[in-house]
Amino acid sequence: MHPHETRFGADLANRASAQLEALGAANRGISLAVLTSEDGFEIAAYRAATISGRIAAMSSSLQALSEAITREAGLAGTRGLVIEAETGTIVVLGIASTAPRLSLAVVASNDETLGTLLWAARNCCKSLEQALQS
Repeated sequence: MHPHETRFGADLANRASAQLEALGAANRGISLAVLTSEDGFEIAAYRAATISGRIAAMSSSLQALSEAITREAGLAGTRGLVIEAETGTIVVLGIASTAPRLSLAVVASNDETLGTLLWAARNCCKSLEQALQS
């Protein structure tokens, strides 16, 4: 049993893994997708690697920072964060209606356009929200 399964339950991890697998299968430019708890723990990952736990921890912090800067700027309803690099893109999106708060981090190559990546990641978040509530 993986550590995240004891913390979050094998059923939750399995349902999340299925959603992440579907995201990756439909979007070939995605090299990693990680569902993360608000305290930075990996719950499930697509193409889990040695870095997925570190990505989980950092993306959780980035999600919290994006929510804080949104509030400070007088805006509401943080949707996510986009990091663009020369060789790819990372998106970090909050999963609505989850307690504790969960977020999704997706790493993709330049083969994946930003619009397509955001659309796919947002749809995955909706699917995760539904799957995790059932």
